[in-house]
Amino acid sequence: MSRLVRVEFRRFAARRLVRVTTLLALGGIAFGTFLAFTNHYTLSSTPDVILGTAFPLVVIGWLVGASFIGAEWHAGTITTLLTWEPRRVRVVLAKAAVAVAAVFVLSLILQLVLTACLALAASINGSSTGAEGWLSETAAITVRVSVLACLAGAIGFAFSAVGRNTAAALGAGFAYVVIVENLVRGLKPEWSEWLFGENASLFLLGPSNDLPYLERSQLGAGIYLVLVSLLLVAAATVVFRTRDVN
Repeated sequence: MSRLVRVEFRRFAARRLVRVTTLLALGGIAFGTFLAFTNHYTLSSTPDVILGTAFPLVVIGWLVGASFIGAEWHAGTITTLLTWEPRRVRVVLAKAAVAVAAVFVLSLILQLVLTACLALAASINGSSTGAEGWLSETAAITVRVSVLACLAGAIGFAFSAVGRNTAAALGAGFAYVVIVENLVRGLKPEWSEWLFGENASLFLLGPSNDLPYLERSQLGAGIYLVLVSLLLVAAATVVFRTRDVN
């Protein structure tokens, strides 16, 4: 199993999408740092800036997680992989574990780089007034955003494993976020406590009056999202195990 995981990590690192996405993210960080430097950045704003990275990192996590197996379905290399390692459950679980761990680490690193750049901009041409406790608050938000991104990666992976291509996962995600969640909010708002978006908001921000139908705690929202992700990956594993790969 460890050998398979090492191979999958190398596959992940070699993917063009991962490299391009990382370069684009670093380019965005460089541009943001330039703006912060030229606008007398205040260090106390860092937690809010890091919180603002949640949506793009979740989207990146979903895309990277989905493409990690979707691209192999599209290229037909899944059959070749199963010739080398015929135990399907091991294969799909190794891929899922690598996708989740890699997205978490990638998200964490990008946020740490951004935080360091913003701190440098504030120290050179900015202000640290009122920044007491900024580092601990930023660290907590960074971890929560990274967890949310890797859970999105797990869900994207599960949809792509079942749909056999990345487009299926992206389409399912778009339909759920844009159509299903908005329909539930409009027609059955009391069901909002089961929506991904509401629980993600609660997990990131904590209890809020903007989430009147969520009675669970911030930790409870995180646990719920983890359980949903595990359930979807488990369902994808069952489908992958029993399905013809040709």
